[in-house]
Amino acid sequence: MRIPTLNERFEVMKKHIELEVEQKGENVGIKEMRKHLAYYTKNLKDSSKIRQQINSIEDKNILINCLQNYFNSIDN
Repeated sequence: MRIPTLNERFEVMKKHIELEVEQKGENVGIKEMRKHLAYYTKNLKDSSKIRQQINSIEDKNILINCLQNYFNSIDN
């Protein structure tokens, strides 16, 4: 089994966020995504810090930007 690249992982997370928000609205969708995002970032560098940030975000675009910045920072 091939391990997904960081970029692939980010793209799946982004799509998952967009689908969740589309189905349940931004408020509920973002809150429900938090548990999934914690799993997506499990065992990645500084993952506890990103999980703390994720838990306070309530806006889809801010969440996606936060994740993009995180993945850019650990991809170096």
